[in-house]
Amino acid sequence: MTTALLSMSLWLGAGAQAAEAKLAVAPFEADSLAQIVRTHAGKPFVLILWSLDCVYCQASLNALAEQKRSHPALEIVTLSTDGVGDPQTDALVEQRLRKLALTTNAWGFGAAPPEQLRYAIDPKWHGEMPRSYWFDAQGRRTPHSGVLTPATIDQLTAKSAL
Repeated sequence: MTTALLSMSLWLGAGAQAAEAKLAVAPFEADSLAQIVRTHAGKPFVLILWSLDCVYCQASLNALAEQKRSHPALEIVTLSTDGVGDPQTDALVEQRLRKLALTTNAWGFGAAPPEQLRYAIDPKWHGEMPRSYWFDAQGRRTPHSGVLTPATIDQLTAKSAL
């Protein structure tokens, strides 16, 4: 009986671990931005575009995560330009977001060509990162290229009434 109980405990623990380890990073396609905006209708939010190999992106994600801890109402949508579908890359993206507690509203570039996805986000954006878009409650957005610092975040959140 003890062996059966131990086996059951290990099985349940493994199942819980697997469920906890699974993070849904949604594939971002050409029509996904409209979906994100609809989901946040009437609520301000920030969309941060980042990449695993972008040091400045990590600094921006760190600053946003810190701001989120201070202001839990801050809605953050992350979009990795690394893409989804490769198990190794997916694991690295998920690991990075978990460390920062930014696992809600996580997206990664999908199957469409990156140029098409960048254009769908903003025809004036040429791929420089980090890039963020600060949406107000009416869905108007303010783009920002460059590292997000606490001062920059304060300025952009005030402008967008986040």
